[in-house]
Amino acid sequence: MRVRRAHADDHDAVVSVLARAFDSDPMVGYLLRQDRRRAAAYGGCFSAFFRHMCLPHGEVWLEEEGRGAALWTPPGAWEVSLARALVMAPSLIAAVGPARLLRSARGMARVQAIHPKAPHYYLFALGVDPDAQGRGIGSALLTRVLEQCDEKGMGAYLEASTASSARLYARHAFLGQEEFRMAEDAPPIWPMWRDPLN
Repeated sequence: MRVRRAHADDHDAVVSVLARAFDSDPMVGYLLRQDRRRAAAYGGCFSAFFRHMCLPHGEVWLEEEGRGAALWTPPGAWEVSLARALVMAPSLIAAVGPARLLRSARGMARVQAIHPKAPHYYLFALGVDPDAQGRGIGSALLTRVLEQCDEKGMGAYLEASTASSARLYARHAFLGQEEFRMAEDAPPIWPMWRDPLN
């Protein structure tokens, strides 16, 4: 299984596979609009994080046949600065839609509040095309960055949005924390931390 760092010209491949992978994800469905602009919302959200949060740090990974991708940020880069927020705001507001804007903003603020402060690599999203799941692509995408974590003695953090993804991450030494909900009506997520293996 071959994975590589993605480049700017891989934008469409990364965004499209993530949109397919997260099409039925409960948390993404809760946060993003579900009206006639739904498809554009999913693409716009992943595009914003690809362009402005992850690609500038060289931590976007793509399976060579475009069947899976992962968006990471390196230590110290997971928080959205004011300048970056202003650049991303139009895309993210359009992706959420006016009806969900306040709810999503409050929920994400709660998620940010529990984010670890210790230096770590942060996995924003990892997705595999539904037709290619179960073939080791997700593990291959994880392994490349986790090897870096181990070499540097650095932790890794993510929020699993399904029980099945939490099981995948647990196989790679992530430890689950308590189930968390960003609001009473929100689906659960599972914050997970991984210490470096050395």
